[in-house]
Amino acid sequence: MPLIDEAALIPGTGYIYLADPDTPKPTAITDPLNPGPGWTNIGHTSRDELPEFARDGDEPETIGSWQNAKLRQTSPDVTYAVTFQSVQASTDTYRLYFGAGEEAVQPDGSFRIPARPEPQVRALLFIIVDGQNFVPLWHPRTSLLGSDAVSLDAEAFISFPITGTFLGSSTLGGAIGEWAAILGAGPGS
Repeated sequence: MPLIDEAALIPGTGYIYLADPDTPKPTAITDPLNPGPGWTNIGHTSRDELPEFARDGDEPETIGSWQNAKLRQTSPDVTYAVTFQSVQASTDTYRLYFGAGEEAVQPDGSFRIPARPEPQVRALLFIIVDGQNFVPLWHPRTSLLGSDAVSLDAEAFISFPITGTFLGSSTLGGAIGEWAAILGAGPGS
């Protein structure tokens, strides 16, 4: 594996975008602030608690035969997810956190919290920026829902933790997403 200095990223800035489920992966991103049609920025997220990608599932198990104690390793069932902290008290954030559709927004602009949350399935695009370099992380089907308590602190922004579980997509043959190699940022970075 070659040494690629630009591929060692410091995630100093990042953007999170949503789109309809199975929205195609943007193929020609030159500006992290504009990934293309159909993608909507979710707004401000916490700088103190950056997104955290998680892996949950069984560990591979090594099984053997009488003749070879380490003959094969199993392929465990694994679920991947990401948790991020929205710091915008907006109806878009509330829909994701409380698991509600468009009908939750009332005529006066208030938000009606449903008694039974429904995860919101959306395409999710992260663009991690380090100076002039950036990396897009695309997931065509992600189940989004609030995952922990809303955090209040007199010296910090209110924080709405949202977890996205990556779902298999028939457009990718059941795969859960595609992460790009490092790209050079455009004029908007």
